[in-house]
Amino acid sequence: MASSSTPKKTYIGLSVGNHNSVIAIINKEHRAEVIANEDGEHKTPTYIAFSGEEEYHGSQAKHQFVRNAQNTIQGFRDLLGKPYSEEVAKHTGSARIEANGEGKPEFVVTMENDEGESRELRLGAENAMQRYVGRLKTTAEEYLGRKIDGAVLAHPVGFGDSQKKAMQAACQAVGLELLQMIPEPVACALQYGLGNDASHDDAKDTVALVVDVGGTGADVSVVGVHGGLFTLVDSVHTDSVSGEIIDEVLVKHFAAEFKKQSGIDVLEQGDLRPIRKLRQAVEVTKRTLSSATAAPCAVESLAGGMDFNGSVNRTRFDIMAGKTYAPLVDAVAKVVAQAGYTPAQIDQVLLCGGAARIRKLQSKVIALFPEATVLRDDAGELDEIIASGCAEQAALIAQGIVDPSSGDAAGVQAKAVAKPLGLQMSADKLVPVLLKDTPLPASRTIKVSLPAGEKRAYIAISEGEPVPPPAEDNEGDENDEEAAEEEKERILYRPSKLLAEMVLEIDDADENTKVLVKFFVGTDSKLTVTATEPVSGKSITAEIPSQ
Repeated sequence: MASSSTPKKTYIGLSVGNHNSVIAIINKEHRAEVIANEDGEHKTPTYIAFSGEEEYHGSQAKHQFVRNAQNTIQGFRDLLGKPYSEEVAKHTGSARIEANGEGKPEFVVTMENDEGESRELRLGAENAMQRYVGRLKTTAEEYLGRKIDGAVLAHPVGFGDSQKKAMQAACQAVGLELLQMIPEPVACALQYGLGNDASHDDAKDTVALVVDVGGTGADVSVVGVHGGLFTLVDSVHTDSVSGEIIDEVLVKHFAAEFKKQSGIDVLEQGDLRPIRKLRQAVEVTKRTLSSATAAPCAVESLAGGMDFNGSVNRTRFDIMAGKTYAPLVDAVAKVVAQAGYTPAQIDQVLLCGGAARIRKLQSKVIALFPEATVLRDDAGELDEIIASGCAEQAALIAQGIVDPSSGDAAGVQAKAVAKPLGLQMSADKLVPVLLKDTPLPASRTIKVSLPAGEKRAYIAISEGEPVPPPAEDNEGDENDEEAAEEEKERILYRPSKLLAEMVLEIDDADENTKVLVKFFVGTDSKLTVTATEPVSGKSITAEIPSQ
């Protein structure tokens, strides 16, 4: 145990998004607290801008984007580790992008000194990330009044090794020790408290669906959780639904309103500044609609010296934006099927990302999982979930519960149970003991009663498969009570492959005799099942090699 005189280290959680970034820490009340930047905001726009000899970050840089887009850098996170291409070059409306001598993309900006002399500055995505992370580190230190000793950083599930290494290098270059990198869906699950029963013998297996809708795309992931270990089962990314795409719906709507008021079509006049102003304004409108039935949109001097003031109600917004939600529903259905699950097997749906706060979009996803528990931040701060989850992981490291030396994505296990394993009770009924995607090594024990008069315990070990839910009966609700009772008794799994059979002889068995059946699967995927009668101590074991 560390000496009481040893200074307590300060670790933070960090989420660097393509649009916004968030810093969080676990406070004295043991709750995640988001660190405000110098402007008092919980979210720091992922922008860097140059004007004259000055370099701006965050909100100040985003304001520069309206009138100084050619010297404003955004979207650099998703360029990390990527080669230059025409598609990469046109992905952003900010500073010009060119290829450097190594074939990597570089942002090109112009700086000017007091004498009016200009010079060109070229920044690769890695350099931009280094500058930006350095500013986030400074923000955290100024807010807390002490040095930051390390951070847990979330990365998108689609990040490859080169992108993760670039993030690591950026942190290292500014003196920020990177304790761990964890996938964003795992950070989300941590913040929602999944895996908190890690120390309990009866730790519950959970299959969660993480729906993360951000500024430039959406990631939908299936995560298996047991005892503090997480398995990232499968993930699907789509660029067809995002905060940007939904913003464009509002931009077109309000541009049409402004045209009626002023006769000026800001979408066609060729000047991009009014459109940039409108885009920044509708972000506030969209956010307001997540908690209010109507929201204003106001832009000072939008075009032709004229101000714009408009509003939209949530119903109208949902009608306009509704068609943009379909790709998310498709992605959700796809990832659940790819992961080998049915909707009924998803225990929890976790929402995160700024655009996921849209109520109609939420309801479209939730409707697919009527039996699941839905977790969403009631305060609506879904874009702070991932950073807060990283802060939770950082706190576990500080307490010595998680070993940071395991490197990338500690707590995320690559190996897991491939199919449900359990006791075959009949030809069409399996009692699951270890569920699919339970992280390895895994151990479970269940208690089995002997039928009256029996002196032998017959144990049949089988792989299983889910039983599809019965077709819905639309003939009315006359038999609701009967249907509810049938639902309680519905068999969820059936045997698919008998693995082993064993018989435990118990001479002194009576009506109170119980047998403990322990399933254990090691990291080599070998299954060992031991049946024990605790009074006599008699036991029998079967070993089943990896299938």
